[in-house]
Amino acid sequence: MDETRMLPRSDRIAMYITVVIGALGIVLTAARAITRLIEVAPGRDIPVLVPFVGETAALPIGPDGAAVEVAVDQAVVTVPQPAPATLFALWAEPIVFALAIIAGIVVGGLFCLRLARGRAFERGTARLVFIGASILAAGWFVGAMLTNMTVNGALSAVSDYTYDGVTFSVDVVPVFGLLALGAIGAAFQIGERLQRDTEGLV
Repeated sequence: MDETRMLPRSDRIAMYITVVIGALGIVLTAARAITRLIEVAPGRDIPVLVPFVGETAALPIGPDGAAVEVAVDQAVVTVPQPAPATLFALWAEPIVFALAIIAGIVVGGLFCLRLARGRAFERGTARLVFIGASILAAGWFVGAMLTNMTVNGALSAVSDYTYDGVTFSVDVVPVFGLLALGAIGAAFQIGERLQRDTEGLV
């Protein structure tokens, strides 16, 4: 291996530490998913985090516990008997999110290992970035659909289909992550081509 391509020792250590942190992240992600599945397992009285828009509630936070009106952005709703479709989404949501996060961490770990070993601009490094972007996109899309299924199912169950508030939401933050990963992947592709062209001149 060409030693000139190797990262400085401190940077290589940082890459290996990142891989270790990623491994811990996998453990925590799996534990969180298992905890959620344990909550869902009974099939009844399942807590669901629900977002709200323009809703208010009275809380006893005033003088001597007096009620004060506050805006409610989200709340945990307990669903006594979820419909089959809602129950499916409640099971699938933590599994999909966990698999997407774990797969993303694994790809990120492989990417860090390639950098630590001086293989930044070899064939396959850019491909790892694009694989990571694909995992993020798939996890975001499927996860968003399942989350909205659980939210709508929870509100329908507790309101007997009478609540008609805004119940569809999409987190746009992953879009910026996809754009960043696309730019990084393109940069590594360019670097790979430049390195290959340079080696051809030697």
